Amino acid sequence: MVSVVNSGSIVTPYDIAGRYLAKAPVDLIGMARALGISVDMNTEMDNPDISGIIKRNADGRYSVQINGSDNAKRKKFTLAHEIAHYLLHRDLIDKAAVIDDGMYRSGLPSSIETQANRLAADLLMPAQLVKDLWKIGVCSVFQLSEIFQASEAAVRIRLKQLGYGA
Repeated sequence: MVSVVNSGSIVTPYDIAGRYLAKAPVDLIGMARALGISVDMNTEMDNPDISGIIKRNADGRYSVQINGSDNAKRKKFTLAHEIAHYLLHRDLIDKAAVIDDGMYRSGLPSSIETQANRLAADLLMPAQLVKDLWKIGVCSVFQLSEIFQASEAAVRIRLKQLGYGA
């Protein structure tokens, strides 16, 4: 999806996603909608081990389904992960739905899932926001977990990625 705005400049999906990264918690549902992705955060999955699904529908639009039995922070990371697949791997989604289990394994190569997990962390906990909070003394994993609405485990991983001890 590439859009052209009135000024003639091209707006990419990354530009659209970037508009949502200045404030915590990141509005991932708003981001998905701006990207043209419909979201169902409370899907009753046939298989309870499925965390999320992203697919291209017959009408050409994309949709994400999130396991309704997962906790709110888990759902948020899963949504970020599925948006990451959209941004990085749309060609793979176009061929077949991407169905991620609880460990974010989908049958795709592990390198693809690692890319999606990394970008999901970037979307959920933008580096600049984490750094700004750290500078003003918000260094507690619990505090950051609440601010970003992310699990403490995800916050610890993100802090290590950014070079902070956790």
